[in-house]
Amino acid sequence: MTAARQIPFDLEIAPSYAMRDFIVSDSNAEAFSLLDNIDEWPSHVAAVVGAKASGKSHLSQAWAHEVGAVFFGEDIVISELPAGSVIVFEDADKAGLDDDTFFHLFNWIKEIGAKLLITSELEPNRWNVGLPDLKSRLATIPVANIKEPDDELLMVLLIKLFSDRQLQVDMNVIRYILPRIERSFQAVMAFVEELDSMALADKRKITKTLAKQCLDKRGGVEM
Repeated sequence: MTAARQIPFDLEIAPSYAMRDFIVSDSNAEAFSLLDNIDEWPSHVAAVVGAKASGKSHLSQAWAHEVGAVFFGEDIVISELPAGSVIVFEDADKAGLDDDTFFHLFNWIKEIGAKLLITSELEPNRWNVGLPDLKSRLATIPVANIKEPDDELLMVLLIKLFSDRQLQVDMNVIRYILPRIERSFQAVMAFVEELDSMALADKRKITKTLAKQCLDKRGGVEM
């Protein structure tokens, strides 16, 4: 008799965004250093740039908690920001903010002696803006890039993502996965989610065999 497959519930996983859980490696050390030295920023605005799921949100949210920053959004009135504020503007390249409002934000931040951290997938000087004055402002922003993960970060990222899902996975399994998985943050996150769903559906532990099935299904790297 074939064992019944369990239908996995789509439970929301709450990852840890604590600074102590942020993994520093060669691929993100530049961004970490930028935020760790806010008093040394050459201007009142700085940017952290990286691909989707590269860790920008983890770093910016953990940093915001450390320095008492507020997040820019619809509930923020630019003219009411107090002097010396620290503001985080996540995914600024996709926010749909009009050029005039963005330009006003830049000027007001400078006027009140505040600091603004921008996160985006594209460097600010590559954004599609039409206002010449804004374009020139964006070109002067210091940028720290988060690169694709190296082996060290990829391994710790796998461990963290499994831990966020309260999964205990043997290190031999993680070492098996490491050289065979697509080397991007987004791919690692999608792989862990799919592997967890497979394990839950079949009521199995995560083993090399199950990991291989998941890798084969996703077209993993041949070894």
